[in-house]
Amino acid sequence: MSFELASDDIIVGRPEKDITKYGAKGTGFLAKVVMSSGESPVLGRKVLVDLAAPHVVLICGKRGGGKSYTMSVFMEGFTKLPVDVRNRMSIFVIDTVGIFWSMKLANKEEESSIREWGLEPEGMENLRVMVPEGKLEFYQKNKMPVDGAFTIKTADLDPMEWFSMFKLGWNDKESALLLDVVEKAKDTFGTYYGIKELKSTIDLLPDYDKDTKISLKNRFDVAESWGIFSKNGTSVREMAKPGTINIIDVSTYGQVLGMENIREIIVALIGKRLYEERMLERKKEEITLISEGEKKNDLPMIWMLIDEAHMFMPKDRPSMALDVLLEWVRVGRQPGLSLLLATQRPEKLHPDAISQCDLFISMRMTAKPDIDAVAALRPSYLYEDMDKYFGRMPRAKGYALILDDNSEKLWLVKIRPRTTWDAGKTASAFKK
Repeated sequence: MSFELASDDIIVGRPEKDITKYGAKGTGFLAKVVMSSGESPVLGRKVLVDLAAPHVVLICGKRGGGKSYTMSVFMEGFTKLPVDVRNRMSIFVIDTVGIFWSMKLANKEEESSIREWGLEPEGMENLRVMVPEGKLEFYQKNKMPVDGAFTIKTADLDPMEWFSMFKLGWNDKESALLLDVVEKAKDTFGTYYGIKELKSTIDLLPDYDKDTKISLKNRFDVAESWGIFSKNGTSVREMAKPGTINIIDVSTYGQVLGMENIREIIVALIGKRLYEERMLERKKEEITLISEGEKKNDLPMIWMLIDEAHMFMPKDRPSMALDVLLEWVRVGRQPGLSLLLATQRPEKLHPDAISQCDLFISMRMTAKPDIDAVAALRPSYLYEDMDKYFGRMPRAKGYALILDDNSEKLWLVKIRPRTTWDAGKTASAFKK
């Protein structure tokens, strides 16, 4: 297969030296450039996006503006990569609404439009829908598509993570008890214990009053009900299989008041383990490159795509996931960790997530606080403020601005149609 770059194609997110070396290999078809304005804009050059190197991508736009749709186009791009590149990566998608399962199916609804873009409707075969083990029965009972379940190893949590989950401070009596419980459990059970064993350990510690013990047991009861912890846990290496797209469906936790923070816990703990494992793996890659002239790895590079990212990286409140994801943003390039963050509320997103992105994609925005939030992205090579560019964008769905730090250019584009089925469309009272 040829990966030569067509003379008029554009690659965003890739330095010129890599374009010269690799051409279009390791890119995905994202959009076409808008050549003229008006109600029916003329489309021109293809826009390809680099998927082979680490990036921090930010996708913004109003509700229903096409953020999740554009995320899906990225995901489809991964499936089209050549096998030798695709198997060097594994994709994790944090699905807060439960809509990405439909990408297993072909998009027959927009078949004519898809073919006009030189594409064919087709579902994704390498997509896996994963749910917390405690929710697996619920999904199966309701005949929802699911490929497997995952849990987090209880012994992998350190005391500070328990503190954060239980919202405990150093002055709380339960905190001292929790420290002793975790230490005692490790002495007694090693690295294989669940919440049941932690609760039983509480009774072995005589130096705490009954009320404090009951309070901590109640917290462990709540954590056990989440269905995300187990003795063995699912290793990140088992989840991050080469060439796969793993949909981590956490949508059911948002349906119960007070359970929203469980999604943060899942993202934080999976993100932390992936970070730690990739840091180790990166060293192995360099050793094999030096000794054998080729990088070899057991754990592929990771992309994490997060919908409604402002819920996990808020600027104005604590979040268990925030510190972990900020590490990905700040130092993820070296170990091969990429983040794609989609949000309809950039005003609520942590400013570091905005300022550190190297590829910015935005649908039309009209709310001044959100426009002001991304105005910090305006680099010196832009001649006007961001609100001027938003004001000139077509009002129809699917149009976006792409700001690429590598080429130092701003493009007005139309995102290509999805080849997979879109379950994220706005609900309607009509049957068809």
